[in-house]
Amino acid sequence: MKKLIIGLALLTTLYGCGGSEDTSSSAAQPITPVPVTDEQRVQQAMVDDPATAVQLIPSKHLDPIPQSTNPRGTPMTISVADLETAYETLFCSLNSSLGVTKSTPQVAADIQFIQSQSGTGFFDLNAQPILNNPLGVTGVSFQPVDYSTTVPLPAGNQTFQVSGGLLMPVGITKDQIKGVVVYFHGTTFNKSQVGSEYQNNNETQLTAQVFGSQGYIVVIPDYVGQGVDWQDAHPYVLYPKVSAQTAVDMLTAVQPLIASQYGFQNGDPALKLFSAGYSEGGSYSLWFNSYLSSNPGLLSSFYVLTHSVGMEGAYNTSSITYGYLFDDVSTGGGDPYNVQSQTLVNIVKPILSADAFLSYAVYSASSDFDNIFNSRFFNMSTTFPVPQSLANVNGSQVTIAAAFAQPDTTIATQLLAAGLGKTANGASYPGPLELLTSSSNGISSLVSSTLLQPGPLAELQQVLVAADLDLSPCANQGVSIVTLDEDSVVVPNNFDFIQATYPGKILNAYKIDHTQLQVLSPFSPKLGKAIFQPADHLNGPVYEFLYALNIFNGF
Repeated sequence: MKKLIIGLALLTTLYGCGGSEDTSSSAAQPITPVPVTDEQRVQQAMVDDPATAVQLIPSKHLDPIPQSTNPRGTPMTISVADLETAYETLFCSLNSSLGVTKSTPQVAADIQFIQSQSGTGFFDLNAQPILNNPLGVTGVSFQPVDYSTTVPLPAGNQTFQVSGGLLMPVGITKDQIKGVVVYFHGTTFNKSQVGSEYQNNNETQLTAQVFGSQGYIVVIPDYVGQGVDWQDAHPYVLYPKVSAQTAVDMLTAVQPLIASQYGFQNGDPALKLFSAGYSEGGSYSLWFNSYLSSNPGLLSSFYVLTHSVGMEGAYNTSSITYGYLFDDVSTGGGDPYNVQSQTLVNIVKPILSADAFLSYAVYSASSDFDNIFNSRFFNMSTTFPVPQSLANVNGSQVTIAAAFAQPDTTIATQLLAAGLGKTANGASYPGPLELLTSSSNGISSLVSSTLLQPGPLAELQQVLVAADLDLSPCANQGVSIVTLDEDSVVVPNNFDFIQATYPGKILNAYKIDHTQLQVLSPFSPKLGKAIFQPADHLNGPVYEFLYALNIFNGF
């Protein structure tokens, strides 16, 4: 189901030459067939076709879908029948060519598990709750919105022209609107696959399916440096208040559109305001609550802050996120980070590091890239035997800064190719032959030796500490958190940290047993049969949104 694809030709040239076969035995011996397990078939697929095997890169948080002729997005209305069909496809990993249906045992078990959970409101997919929603919503309208935002950055306030997406339920009156959900999307490595795009962005579609169909208006900021603002560097997780302020400004920008759509007038009760976010957006969602709680005058009286949910968020950057990146993270015994897939850990680290350190260099280090990055990594020069063509963007070798300044190009594969095999600071990042299994994956080899000196490292730590989530301004029980119990990209230690640090602020805390949700393996098409595996980070939104929905419905 939700896989963010990377492979796409990576490593295929590296396995082209094998060793010679020993044919010197004096007599042929009869061979007894040995049963081959599905796990062994998957392992063999890694050798036979590493382009298929090396996968799961978060260019966005859901499966890629075919590009439309208009990547910017156009206004449209989607019927609840279409929303129901699309959501069932995501939830169930429906695949007719592999025979995956709602009655497939693993799928039926997923449906039953979610239906049995009080945290989801006993959500029963078999009852078609989107099509048969209780309010009578007939569809959800979508439109992109452009607006201006002025945000706090280390060098002072800066104004950007940005964009986002607005979803509004169709077929109901203003009295039936349950509230407004600001949704903070996950990390994307294509600046056009954001909230202002519907047709080419399953994450935007998922908010329509789960929240819009149930009577919530959804507001999705693209973030600074994304959408129409693709030319600027995105202030990544190190500057969460930027995204909080961008959301506040979008709420102001869409207020007349909402009022016009439903006939809201002065004197009407304020709309309940919720926020939700996944992965990168999980932290922003809770920071949004904290930011508004500290600055209540920023919010229009058209809205009233009600509750926020964070899903798989990187809430602690100075210790947990820093440690995840710089430590050697292993799925072996005693794994302190509670990750699930060694391969996914190894694949995402160079990509997430490129995003984070570009943001740090631009906004806190005056774009001094030489003192932040390993220069070969920053220049996206590959290390033998990785071909340079695999790290080129649109056919050319560019820097990480230039790679991120692309309006409609997915760059996850190229960033990974640039990171493979890099050596610096007495450390090496795994090369292509070790990528699937190596536990020596700290990122010291991807940064400059200058950054690791006491002074510069202290400056980095100061920024990381400032990005650690602070819930102290929030109302008691003002937020909720959701996570998988094992996650290979944003580790659940973040969930544990927030729960232990701010227990009085948390209304609900759900940690989901990942083994109870089986999703279709990306190896399935290669093997020609349906292979299921436990849900990991990239599969989470389709299920975790249901916990957020149920929490919002309680207000």
